[in-house]
Amino acid sequence: MNPFRANRNWLRHRVISQMKKRHRDLFDPIHKSGWRWFLGFISESKNGWFVFLGVLLIFIISPFIDISVLNIIDIKSETAVYIVDQRTANIATIISITLVVVGFILNNLAVKSALVYRLLFKKSLLYPIIYLTLSTIACFIAASTLRDSLPSFEFTRVVMAGTYLALLILFLIAFLFRAVFNFSNDKYIAKIIEDELMKEARENTKQILLRKYSSEEFIALMNTNNAKEFDWAEAWDGGSPKIEFTEVSQEEISQKQSKEKLIHDLNLKRVSWFFKKKRKAEKLFYRKLNLEMSANNANDFIWDKAKKNSWLDKLILRFSIVVKQKPKKPKDTDEMRKYFDEKLEEYSEQGKYRNLESLLDTLTKLYEYQMQHQK
Repeated sequence: MNPFRANRNWLRHRVISQMKKRHRDLFDPIHKSGWRWFLGFISESKNGWFVFLGVLLIFIISPFIDISVLNIIDIKSETAVYIVDQRTANIATIISITLVVVGFILNNLAVKSALVYRLLFKKSLLYPIIYLTLSTIACFIAASTLRDSLPSFEFTRVVMAGTYLALLILFLIAFLFRAVFNFSNDKYIAKIIEDELMKEARENTKQILLRKYSSEEFIALMNTNNAKEFDWAEAWDGGSPKIEFTEVSQEEISQKQSKEKLIHDLNLKRVSWFFKKKRKAEKLFYRKLNLEMSANNANDFIWDKAKKNSWLDKLILRFSIVVKQKPKKPKDTDEMRKYFDEKLEEYSEQGKYRNLESLLDTLTKLYEYQMQHQK
């Protein structure tokens, strides 16, 4: 959340504060949620650039920092010149063997599916470990090439930084092997998928509550200022400008939807200013809004029945709303639920009643969890 909008004037802050009071178990502590976000971010294959920049930054700043704890390894300049190539060869050999072993294990997973492979890559941190290793090798090659150009002290510190990264890689590869071996157990995979299902349910519940509470807060503000919700009855009665119906092709609809933005936040104080400006209006109408909905009529969602909004009115309303770009490829928020539904149908057809019983237990937990937050 934007720190400049972390106050009661903004709808998102107000709603999330309300959710944290009523549904505490939906939110992790800040340090835990931040760490989870970071691991999820670097685990994406497309974010390898972040790991590379991090490694490059470590090599660049290593000559300029002096941490006494890290000085337990004392490398002389002559030794650094000799071992820089060895470190490169060592890491390259380690990652080659690692990939061969991981490939063998992947071919012998207890459960083979696109979802399980994706969870394996995420839980084992396979992508960031590979990116870290390749980035370290690339920096070692660069250091080896520049060994005669860099001053001896700076070169030694670079080799020392690379040595610590090599030790970190060994630790991460051990973690990788352990994570991959765990996926050879079908019960472990079932537990991981169940946990992911509950995480998915939690995130979906947060989105549902965000829309629900933001709508309630918005309507409460409208009612406080004696505004009436606009509906079709009012449209035919002249509650808005004349409505025209035109035929629109599917292609035009798709183009319009691709350009749509979502309402990310709403400044309630600025909306109150609008009502003060319109305090002498005969009758005010509003279109119902909530967070995460399409931002149609973002500059004209409250108006006077007697006349159209002026440019200043529209400007106040427009700057009351913060919008964000609608993702081109919406995230599948029901991936785990669909997986369970498919397995439920599969086990039913094949008569695997023991597996079916386990699935039903998990879905019962999911139902109870959802009902708990609908009270």
